[in-house]
Amino acid sequence: MAGKSSREEYPLWTWMFIRVGIVTALAGVCRQVYMSSFPYFLEQQGFSATAMGLVASGYTIVAMVTRIVSGNLVDKYGRRNMLIIGTILFGIPMVGFLVANNAGFSATVTLGLIVVFRMSQGIGSSLTSISTGTMAPDVLHPSRRSEGIGYYGMFNNLATAVGPAMGIGFLLAGKSNQYFLFTLAMIVLALPFAMSINYEKNEIREKKEEKKPASTEKMSLWEKINSTLIYKKALPAAAVFAFVSFSTTSVSNFISPYAVALGFENIGSFFTVQAIFMIVARISSGKISKRIGNFHTLQLGIGIDMIGFIVMAFMQSEWQLFLGAALRGLGGGINMPVLNVLAVQSASHDERGKATSTYYAAFDIGSGIGAAVWGVVADMFGTQGNMISGYRAVYIGASLFFALTMAAAYILIGKKEKEQKQH
Repeated sequence: MAGKSSREEYPLWTWMFIRVGIVTALAGVCRQVYMSSFPYFLEQQGFSATAMGLVASGYTIVAMVTRIVSGNLVDKYGRRNMLIIGTILFGIPMVGFLVANNAGFSATVTLGLIVVFRMSQGIGSSLTSISTGTMAPDVLHPSRRSEGIGYYGMFNNLATAVGPAMGIGFLLAGKSNQYFLFTLAMIVLALPFAMSINYEKNEIREKKEEKKPASTEKMSLWEKINSTLIYKKALPAAAVFAFVSFSTTSVSNFISPYAVALGFENIGSFFTVQAIFMIVARISSGKISKRIGNFHTLQLGIGIDMIGFIVMAFMQSEWQLFLGAALRGLGGGINMPVLNVLAVQSASHDERGKATSTYYAAFDIGSGIGAAVWGVVADMFGTQGNMISGYRAVYIGASLFFALTMAAAYILIGKKEKEQKQH
């Protein structure tokens, strides 16, 4: 009798993998609620686009630093421990938002508290995403890992489909308290699932002596930091991801106030359409990369993204908003799985957390810088009471930056892929 195929022998949808996905989706809903609609909440409170960028930058910078460190933490102290801590830290500031929203503080004090709370959330969000991002390849059999990572990304896409629509819906209805209570409920629901993911035999891993070379003592401080926190083989994919996120942060931070300024009503549907097309693209991305290679797949995704941003820059009606959402979903759905696999494919089990954190830290770098830059651009080109021209300038600038992203992808990934084919 013929032997079973890996698909039959090693199931993909194990209960452990599903639990990792549930936590990813629930925490992702909260993350997407704040990333997509929190700037609109700030605008409702009378804050400027620069203030929106400041809040977003504070969050992403702290998230970036935490992600760099968290890769080493999840490898050393266990994925489950860090996931539980991250989930709690992500949820606590939501109570703070409720207090700040109802306490009647001055605008300056309120903004200061919001910045601190969002920075605190950056720590919890990073620990959560790195932990689940490392758990996913852990619980997948190597023969199903590439396929499984693609499906794991769909849990994030599900969060993108649900979170923004819910968040914007609450704010448009003037229900800011329910807005914060909803996200708090998602985190409370995620916590027991996080606690139940106990596949690790030893949550505190003992370092083997052979993994500590004697030459470590002669290394400089910077070299020690590099070897401990950064997975060098992930850097090319991570750098391209930083370029991509520099442009795409303009969607998460400014599409809601931009659409409101244009008078559009179905703003939450933008993120639902984006998520649906991203799921479709994720399913096809692996097949495309096998056929035309990783670099050409990246170029295809980047080109689609660029067109989508041009559409958003000059949109006049809601159907153009949804067209931009579809193109953004296709572009991101093609790019992200390829970059993710490139970042972690050569990492061993004990280096997987470090590779994952290196990859996601690049996202935070691009998003943090981009949020601040695009906020300033919006205020420079917009006028008080009419920010439409400012937001159009943001999306024109973001679309042009994709040209630099294409060049970076060629230098960091395309040339190496070309050389490998020649040999």
